[in-house]
Amino acid sequence: MQRRLETIDNVKVLMMLAVVLYHSCMFFTGSWFDGATPVYEASYLSIFARWLNTFHVQTFAMASGFLFYCLRTERGKYTNFGKDVLKRGKRLLLPYFCVMLTWVIPFYVHYSGFDLSKIVYKYVLGCAPSQLWFLPMLFLLFIIFYRVLYEKHVSTKGMLVVVAVSIGGGTCSIR
Repeated sequence: MQRRLETIDNVKVLMMLAVVLYHSCMFFTGSWFDGATPVYEASYLSIFARWLNTFHVQTFAMASGFLFYCLRTERGKYTNFGKDVLKRGKRLLLPYFCVMLTWVIPFYVHYSGFDLSKIVYKYVLGCAPSQLWFLPMLFLLFIIFYRVLYEKHVSTKGMLVVVAVSIGGGTCSIR
């Protein structure tokens, strides 16, 4: 069990490094920020970044979910839904909203002008939250899979929900 958890942690670390590498490549591809153009365009980095983008976030989310499942079923953690959701909300949503208010929204207003309805849609509702989209996504996945994995053993119905959420989320993120 301990070795398996260490392996999962190592996969998460590798995928975090892949995310950093992916975003580092974005500075040279011209697709990182609409308001800026790169000083030097490197098409080979664009190809590399597209390749990284095919798996790095999905693998990180899957490793996080597997770690959650192991900790819940084999270590007896995550047993109080209200307490666990509140704790996860503080860890994921509090930083999301703080950075949105102090960094992302001011940049948006500077480059795109002040439009309250778009700010609420994009950032408060999280429909296009710029660089921090993964924080509300991880929170939502935590809630969904907490309920799907309510029992210690995953049911067929639970697995169908997992597959539907995965396919639906992947399809939505492509658009």
